[in-house]
Amino acid sequence: MSESKPRVLIIDDEADIRHLLTMTLIQMGLDVSSSKDLTDAKKQLTEEKFHFCLTDLKLPDGNGLDFVKYVRKQYPDMPVAVITAFGSTDNAIEAMKLGAFDFLAKPIDLAHLRQLLKHAFKYVNRDTKDSPPPYTFLAGKSSEINLLRQQMIKIRSSQAPVILEGEKGTEKEILAQIIHEQSSRSDKDAVFLDCNSQTAEDLEYWLFHKNEQTDCLIYQANNSTLILSNTHKLSIITQKKLLHAIENKKFPVESERTDEPLDIRIMVCTEKPLIEYVNSHKLREDLYFRLNVISVHIPSLKERIEDMDTLIDCYLDEIDSEKQLSSSARKALHQYDFPFNYRELENILEKACALSESPVIEESDLLLAQNDSLKTHSLNHDHSANGFNRGDLPLDQFVEKIEKAEIEKALNETRWNRTEAAKLLGISFRTIRYKMKKLGIE
Repeated sequence: MSESKPRVLIIDDEADIRHLLTMTLIQMGLDVSSSKDLTDAKKQLTEEKFHFCLTDLKLPDGNGLDFVKYVRKQYPDMPVAVITAFGSTDNAIEAMKLGAFDFLAKPIDLAHLRQLLKHAFKYVNRDTKDSPPPYTFLAGKSSEINLLRQQMIKIRSSQAPVILEGEKGTEKEILAQIIHEQSSRSDKDAVFLDCNSQTAEDLEYWLFHKNEQTDCLIYQANNSTLILSNTHKLSIITQKKLLHAIENKKFPVESERTDEPLDIRIMVCTEKPLIEYVNSHKLREDLYFRLNVISVHIPSLKERIEDMDTLIDCYLDEIDSEKQLSSSARKALHQYDFPFNYRELENILEKACALSESPVIEESDLLLAQNDSLKTHSLNHDHSANGFNRGDLPLDQFVEKIEKAEIEKALNETRWNRTEAAKLLGISFRTIRYKMKKLGIE
């Protein structure tokens, strides 16, 4: 066998299926071995190195689910996918919970098989030497954040749906983006949809119907990841369509692409456990069980007290490395509840860096919730002449609105010389560059 060809092991007790899969994979330029039972398969795994394994779940000498557990323990870098009987979704979900990369339903769709192999080999050939980017909210040494990082490593070897549960401001969408970037689907952009942003009718339209300007979101997410927030806001009919699309890997019947294979990975971001929406009849039970394969809890700041100083220092270094916190300011942050978690911590430190006129940030520079009424009055008074009115905006969004306007004003006055604009605003070049990126100033 050529060393340049990926090696695949097929396990199925039906000779016709073994032959069909073997011939198909050979035509794809792969080296293929096959086994009719688990005993022979385990023997071959000890004798040769394989890059991928596809196994039936029902075999004469054992259970495919037990084999998945065996492979994940003995050969953790080799993805294993399972073949299930038509309509046997429960077994497929159980296999993925145990670590299976993905599944194929009988009768096997060869287009789906090719897509599965494409993702599997991307995973096998990933560059494991490059360390992941330093996402600030993942910093720390607490047991809670270590568990989350360990879960993320396991998630890389799967195509399974993921539920990301966490309080407000725990960066669920960012973590979903990180998981996407570390997956075999990262060559295409992830597609985001907050189901709280549209009416139920509009959500159904955006998900499944093409218009003159853009394609439907389901098609945009094909071969990529669809990241959903507030899934319970979808109508029950739309939920059924979504379930059909991801379960059968096909576009809805009314689509122009009914003959095309559909390959999307779903990630759901939620503040509450999804089972609560099932119990209140806002989320279909069958959709819930299809999505509830890998569940990730993102710890709040309250659950990570021992990481607080590390997180403060990391955010501060990212915003403005020249600034430091006084001991009283640091103590105030430790005593604050942070109802909006990491997002609020970052926001408070950003504002403090902008407000502080010295290298040391004092407690008075911190815009904490208990000081909001005083700060809001001052901000509204100072900017009313310039057309600013907070209205119903939350304080953090209002401050961002003011910051964006002031930065753009300084940039226009300096003909978009960022160094001079930073001097005019009394902030560092690093800070203005950070804020321009965050506020979308181009």
